[in-house]
Formats: sequence, structure tokens, C-alpha cells
Amino acid sequence: MSAESRAPFGQLRLECRPGRAEGTLTFPYQLTNMGPVPLLVMEAWPRLADGKRSADAQVAQVILRPDGVAMVGKYIPSVPPGMRIPVPVLPLCLLLKPTETVTRELRIPLPLAEQSPYLPELRLSGYTPRELKGLIFAIGWWPATQPGLAAGPAGYAPDLQTVAALDGLPAAGTAMQRFPTTRLDIMRRRDAFPRSVPAHPELA
Repeated sequence: MSAESRAPFGQLRLECRPGRAEGTLTFPYQLTNMGPVPLLVMEAWPRLADGKRSADAQVAQVILRPDGVAMVGKYIPSVPPGMRIPVPVLPLCLLLKPTETVTRELRIPLPLAEQSPYLPELRLSGYTPRELKGLIFAIGWWPATQPGLAAGPAGYAPDLQTVAALDGLPAAGTAMQRFPTTRLDIMRRRDAFPRSVPAHPELA
């Protein structure tokens, strides 16, 4: 099964076959640039520990939609209410040239729980278990020619691009697939967890 995003100025094909292994949900996936321009594909999240920067490709955004479907993957997280961020922290991106294909795998520990790169995990009492009605795997991207977006090699991750919004965050394209679920629960956060996806209007 494949899904093609329909955002302007590019086209990204996603093929994913999720599974379970060793207490994790596994999302092996393949991305192909089917359009005429290079794409900036969301790949990792910048981390700072002990004064050193690194790129973590296993950071995911997980939210439970009102319809009971979970959205899992690498896309722009909403800023939590009350959190002030002077400059938006954006995912590090892979520059994918036209016709180029890459293969990746994302692993998320079970039990599946809502999570955001902006927020730490909660104690068990901070969650309510809910049965899933479906699951969407999503990968966000921008065309490399996107106005208002600047990108360049990350010094601490030479294969990835640091992305910065010059004047407001432009909407991102999204490659996604939806899958049925069987006997899979999600731990829904009880705090003021943001569940909107402002940079991906087609996922709303």
C-alpha cells in the first residue's frame, strides 16, 4: 500500500508496513521523491545534552484524534499551552532529490502513549487507556524551494539539514498511510496536551 501527499511544489510517496517486535511498534518505511524539486523530509529531532548537540531519529509525535485514530510519525508538533518558544524548533530534514528513495525505520515503545518532543513522559496515573480505532503513519516535508524557509547542513549531523522559518511557519506537505488496528490501546494524556497539527492542514 502507498500514499502520495498532495501539497503543491512536490510529491512524496510513502510505503510503510507496521508491525510489533520486542515490545515496540515498528514502522519500517520507504520514501521516494516523485516530484520535480528536491524535498526537505522530516527525519530527526535536535537534542542538547551535556552541552553537545545530536540528532535523534527515533523521536516521534503521537496524538489521539477525537475520532479514536492515532497519528504517529515525524511531523510538526504543536506547542503546548503556556509554553513560550521565541524561535520554533523544527525537525532536522533529509534532502531528498527527485527520483531518490530512502529506507528508514521508526520504533515506538509499547504501550503506545501520546507524546511530543516538547513534553516529558508522565507517571502512569497521568494517562487514561483508550482503544484505538485506527492508526495513521505520517511523514512531513517541505519543498526545498519553499519561500520563507531557509535550510543548510547541520554541523553536528552532516547528512541532515537544519531548517528555519524566516517569517512564520509555512504549511508542510504530508505523506501518510492509514492502517486498521486490532486490540491496540493508546495511553491518552490527561494534561493540557496539544492535539492540533497546525503545519499540516490536510491531516486536520
